[in-house]
Amino acid sequence: MRNGQNKTADFIFITGMSGAGRSTALKVFEDLGYVVIDNLPQYLFSYIQSGALAGKLQLPLVIGVDVRTLTQQVDSFLCTLKDLRQTYKVKLLYLECQDDVLLKRYNISRHRHPYGQKTLEEGIHYERVSLAPLNEAADHVIDTSLVSVITLGRVLKNIFVRSTSPKLQIRLISFSYRKGLPSDADIVWDARFLENPHYEESLKHLTGQDEFVAKFLLQDPLWHRIFHLLEETLGPTLAGFKNSGRSYLTIACGCTGGQHRSVFMVEQLAEFLEKNGEEVMVEHRELSR
Repeated sequence: MRNGQNKTADFIFITGMSGAGRSTALKVFEDLGYVVIDNLPQYLFSYIQSGALAGKLQLPLVIGVDVRTLTQQVDSFLCTLKDLRQTYKVKLLYLECQDDVLLKRYNISRHRHPYGQKTLEEGIHYERVSLAPLNEAADHVIDTSLVSVITLGRVLKNIFVRSTSPKLQIRLISFSYRKGLPSDADIVWDARFLENPHYEESLKHLTGQDEFVAKFLLQDPLWHRIFHLLEETLGPTLAGFKNSGRSYLTIACGCTGGQHRSVFMVEQLAEFLEKNGEEVMVEHRELSR
């Protein structure tokens, strides 16, 4: 893996060996908040700079470059990069991969190599020779031979993350066990250990969003012990999800009716997470019905 010193780029071009993970990389950049264009025909490259200068392109911009676009035009593409660099910060990312790994990937996917008129081995060799000047000119070269999708995402985020890149979006949802668990929940916490306000006549018709219900549940001796454990659990849990490349996480809290305890737990979690700078969405499933 070869990395150049990275600065916030206006243009990031992604190319490399077919099967090395360009499509995966482009999805990572989308999650980072970049505008992404894939397979831009080379005859349009000459319009990129004029479009940017005219304010018709939203920067920063990530452009995926297919090998078929570059056939016999590698020198022209490098000239385009040189011209752009006179005005903009441009980075070239090259994804490398070993021949034997590429062969396995093609045999598994059954996809046809871009140089389909040749054998698979010949196509890979011809492509490698054709793209050698781009490999040499690249600001970042990442060999994906032994890199998982998750690891590739981490590497790219470490290099190209921006201050404006979206944070991990955390969705908190309260629900009733009687009506089933949310199908998209990543983590489920049970709030039924708490005293049930439903059996208090003055609280029965209120919800976990109401002050009197909150005061009642905060007096439960179990609440503070359990919530302290949840706070300690959330730190490493969120760090792990962020490092894995996840862009969203759904945490569901349930109780019997989905009116009091689960709603209260979600509200408490939301307050704690927002104080710690997390991006939170709150949904009370049963209250919205």
